[in-house]
Amino acid sequence: MKKSLINLFALLVILSNAQSQDLNLKNKKYLCISAGIGADYVNVPDVVDYITSISGKKINEFDGALELWISPELKIDKNTSVKLEYSYITKQYNVEETSTGASLIYNFTYQIHSPTLSIDHLVFQEKEIYIIKLGAGIGFVKGYFKQFLPISLKEINYTSNGGIFKLEAIFSSRLDGKVYVHLSTDLKLSLTSEARDEDGNKLIIRKPFGEDRNLRLNFFGLAIRAGFSYYF
Repeated sequence: MKKSLINLFALLVILSNAQSQDLNLKNKKYLCISAGIGADYVNVPDVVDYITSISGKKINEFDGALELWISPELKIDKNTSVKLEYSYITKQYNVEETSTGASLIYNFTYQIHSPTLSIDHLVFQEKEIYIIKLGAGIGFVKGYFKQFLPISLKEINYTSNGGIFKLEAIFSSRLDGKVYVHLSTDLKLSLTSEARDEDGNKLIIRKPFGEDRNLRLNFFGLAIRAGFSYYF
């Protein structure tokens, strides 16, 4: 019992020292590694129109999607940092169609891989209890669209490349020692090329959605993200 109390006291001392440690982030250059998960509210208009044209089912123009991300950040000036972020966004649609009397299940999935380079303006709370970061960035998009059609019983994959622009606001609150809680929101806009399969075939969106056109993975989205940051 006595040994347990001593160990508990030692742990409390360690945590107390870590909490009181002065990182002095605002007066030095640092490296920060952040990672987490996000809930994105995304509109991929060509995907929405294509699924509706194939299945006959109307789906939401804006819908939720899962995002995973990781980003190393380097402070380069008193109130400026640069960040290289990798983001992965994915959404799956399972659509049932019964107009023929039989139940047919259509499966569609898009995946967005996006490395982005951002510049952030830093605002430090006096005791560095929290840091506010406001920034913008540009990057590259590698997109995939997969469809499984019940009639052909075959999955076909399409790829599309493009660029992305984003605006972000980050609230980073000190948790313990060099660990901070990361809370952020961002707006993303991406423009991509026409999606093609491995043989170079394009995916056509048929009328009544205006003139026939080829599917692109252009998207606009709002994200709410949470994670942790570690400062070196």
